[in-house]
Amino acid sequence: MKSIYQEKKTRIYALHGIGSTRFAIAIANYYCSYCKKKVAVIEAGEGTLVDVSRSKDSKVSSFVKYELVGFSKMKVDYYPNLCYEEILKLLKGSYEVLILDVKDISHDYINLYRMSDKSIFLCNLADYNRRTFCETYSWFENGMVEVEPYAYLLHNHDKAWYEKTYSKSKFYKRIREMRLIHNPNKLTKDDITFLKRTGC
Repeated sequence: MKSIYQEKKTRIYALHGIGSTRFAIAIANYYCSYCKKKVAVIEAGEGTLVDVSRSKDSKVSSFVKYELVGFSKMKVDYYPNLCYEEILKLLKGSYEVLILDVKDISHDYINLYRMSDKSIFLCNLADYNRRTFCETYSWFENGMVEVEPYAYLLHNHDKAWYEKTYSKSKFYKRIREMRLIHNPNKLTKDDITFLKRTGC
C-alpha cells in the first residue's frame, strides 16, 4: 500500500521486532550520511531510544520541533516515546525520510505500517524467542498489514524449525536473512551493501 503522504516525497519506513532500534538508526545514518537526506527516527511507544541520547561516542543536542522534544545525533533527529497523535504531526513535517521504530503494533499503531512505504518485521528464531515470534507473526499472516520479514538465523536448527513449522505459510518464501549491523552509527561497506539490497 502506498503512503498517504507520498505526494510530499517523504519516504516512510516502519520497523518492528528484534533489533528494530539498531536497524532504524542504521537506515537513518545511511540516508543522512550517504544520501544527504533530512532524516528523523521516531519511536512509536515506549522503548530504549532515549538511551541513544546518553551515548558518549558523539555529540548529542536536545531540541523542540513541531511542539515535540527530541535530540539530534550525527545530523539525525530522534523523537523517543511518542504516542500516535504526536507521530501524525511529524508525518506532516519537512523530513525527507522518516523511520518509525514501532514498539506497539496493536490498535492505532498498526496504522503506521499501513501508511508506510516500506514495512519490515525483524525476528529471531532462537528457542527463547519463538513464542513472541509466533504471536507477532499471526498479526501479519492474517493479512492485517503487508510486511517484509527478516530473520536472524543464528543457527541451522533455527531455520529447520521455521521451515517445518511455517512451510505452508505466506511468509515462508519471503523471509530473508538479517545482517547483524554491529555499529549503526559507523556503517561498513558490507552494511551499506545490505541496506541497498533491502531497498533502502
